[in-house]
Amino acid sequence: MNPFRTTAFALLLILGVATTARAETTVATSGGYVDETMFRALVDDNQDVVEVNLDGAILQALAKNGSSEHDTPNTKDLFAKLTSIHAVIGTVKGPAEGALELVQKTDKKLRAAGWQRVTRISDATSTISVLTHTVADKVDGLVVLIFDSKDKELVFANLAGEIDVTQLGEIGERLNVPGLDQVPGSR
Repeated sequence: MNPFRTTAFALLLILGVATTARAETTVATSGGYVDETMFRALVDDNQDVVEVNLDGAILQALAKNGSSEHDTPNTKDLFAKLTSIHAVIGTVKGPAEGALELVQKTDKKLRAAGWQRVTRISDATSTISVLTHTVADKVDGLVVLIFDSKDKELVFANLAGEIDVTQLGEIGERLNVPGLDQVPGSR
């Protein structure tokens, strides 16, 4: 089994050339939020796709109405502090080289914008990068970027808002997305 694919699913499993060229010129960020549209545009809708788009009202409902057997007393507080959760996992429809380049350029642009890389695993055809954004010593953004050129699998995930990285497993459990507990620093 491909180690990059295994790592991608362990980390998340929560998350045309013209499109790639257009998307790679912009990384829209605001605090800890990173716009997922450039990654979503790369994914082939004729293949399996996992997409998560949770914002304000839905996250607040999760915070207020925690009724899952997985909930702990901290789960409600965890979701109340998040402003968005976005993820895209799927097979790239265009050339693998363009998607790999987009992931690498996005990593570079986020680091230039003050994001800190927590984890990086890379070779000639694949890359995994986990980055955090902090304000006043608090993590307010987490981005996971994964791409494997061999199977053309792309993973993008972004959590924005106040994030306690030690509780990422709680998010994965509550949303039935195993693997978030594997991000460095989580429990």
